[in-house]
Amino acid sequence: MVVLSLLIALILERLRITPEGWRLEPTANRWDEWLRDHEQLGSWRQHDLLGPLLLISPAIVLALLLWLSNSILAMLIINVLVLTLAIGCRAQRNALRQFLLAANRGDEEARKEFAAELRYVNDDELTIGQQLVWLNFRYYFAVAFWFAIFGAAGALAYTLLRARSESVPKLLAWIEWLPLRAAGFGFLLVGHFSRALPQWLKSFSAGVDNPPKILGELASTAEEVLAEEDDHTSEPDALVNLVRRNMVLLLAVVAVATLFGWAL
Repeated sequence: MVVLSLLIALILERLRITPEGWRLEPTANRWDEWLRDHEQLGSWRQHDLLGPLLLISPAIVLALLLWLSNSILAMLIINVLVLTLAIGCRAQRNALRQFLLAANRGDEEARKEFAAELRYVNDDELTIGQQLVWLNFRYYFAVAFWFAIFGAAGALAYTLLRARSESVPKLLAWIEWLPLRAAGFGFLLVGHFSRALPQWLKSFSAGVDNPPKILGELASTAEEVLAEEDDHTSEPDALVNLVRRNMVLLLAVVAVATLFGWAL
């Protein structure tokens, strides 16, 4: 069920079958605004513990409903609906395609314009490829990771927190601590293991400070990039291929876990 749901959702996202506005973020933002606009709920929303619990309360309700439900078909439909709302970053995918086209035809103005759109994290030290690694982690790997462990409720809870990342940055960093190390270990397995292993071990002492940099450096170490000075495409291409291989690895691991009865 887990692998099938993920495959269907990834295929739907890849083929762009869902509408452009089929995203959870706007609904999550309206939900948070509704909580803050109500006097009692607004005060609870400011609480360090109750606030995040209120924010992910729809995921808690979903978990209870799925626990009470005995319908496999209903569970599959809900899984796919939640995953298609949580997975993917279509605007950045379009920007990446235009960035590569502009770089290949030598259009520096257009390349810089689309490069700016790809900077998901406000950190000039991150390369375009490392920005793409973090985008993949936030919108694909971490969603799939928590879905594999806690089902649709886990994916929904993570996405609700991701949508309001500016209000729960430290909490989100802790929630991403485990999947980030899992993604990093995947880079070792699908990339250059011996070269990236010291960097991965070093990541455990880094805590939750600057996760995009930790994962970006891991990816750059695991994937060798041979690029000339004016080559703007080799590094993004190489790191995008790395994260794609890592997603395939994650699906394979979940499939094996399902066969052995470790996952639903």
